[in-house]
Amino acid sequence: MDFDIDGGTLLYILGIGFAFAALAYFARDVVFSLSITVKAAMLFLAFLSFLVGGVTMERDVLDHISLVLSGAAYVVFLVYVFSRYGLEATGIFFILFGSAILFVTLGYTLRTHRPAISPRTGALLIAVFVGLAVLLVGADVATAGMSTNVEVNESVTVLVPADAPRDREIVPSEGTVGTLTVTNDGPFTRPLSLPEISGCLSGQSANAEEGVHFGYEPRSYNRPAQIAGGESLTFKITARLPIPNGTDEMTYAIERDSDCEVAGGEPTLIVLEPEE
Repeated sequence: MDFDIDGGTLLYILGIGFAFAALAYFARDVVFSLSITVKAAMLFLAFLSFLVGGVTMERDVLDHISLVLSGAAYVVFLVYVFSRYGLEATGIFFILFGSAILFVTLGYTLRTHRPAISPRTGALLIAVFVGLAVLLVGADVATAGMSTNVEVNESVTVLVPADAPRDREIVPSEGTVGTLTVTNDGPFTRPLSLPEISGCLSGQSANAEEGVHFGYEPRSYNRPAQIAGGESLTFKITARLPIPNGTDEMTYAIERDSDCEVAGGEPTLIVLEPEE
């Protein structure tokens, strides 16, 4: 089978592939710490920009490449919106159906009534899209901010688990020690990331060598992956605390501090300041 592909066509294909990879990588939350809202808007603006460029350019290959990149930007935009906003099946269906109508309409229009957009008008439209993207990024950076507030209880009482092994002197037990409230201070939806909380044990019979493990309720697989602009979410802070096997219950006093130097006669759980 003979594929007649010259060097220029191969380079065009490679360029499209790299552009698609760049768009997909941009959609991941590993570069450009932007809000979900602004990233989605920028992907949609990229779709519009490439679409206008494809309609405006008259060169036989470049206009097709621009239209392909327009479609790629739209696909990445849809995947990003679906994955980050957690849309339900009905919403996804209507968006996909509307997208099908949109592209069929665009294809029909380009084949039968190719719009006549002058290079100057096309450049002006793209400049408007770029300017809007810059404004969105500026607003996102200026209003970005996530605040956290940790409140701890005065004490926590833990019980020996019913399934605790009887051959161990010390067994772990979990109790609720406080709450964490996360507030999105900006107007845009952002990824939700909870800070790490650490702590230690102090006081007589506290079994400090056992260590403390903190967690949140609900667990990561049950809590939302994003937080809307101006929204506040509250989570329970849990701790796995050691308790002597055979003891009915054990009560730990709870204190907030920046280190583990607090001394006390009673078993005490020291909750350190969370790491942002």
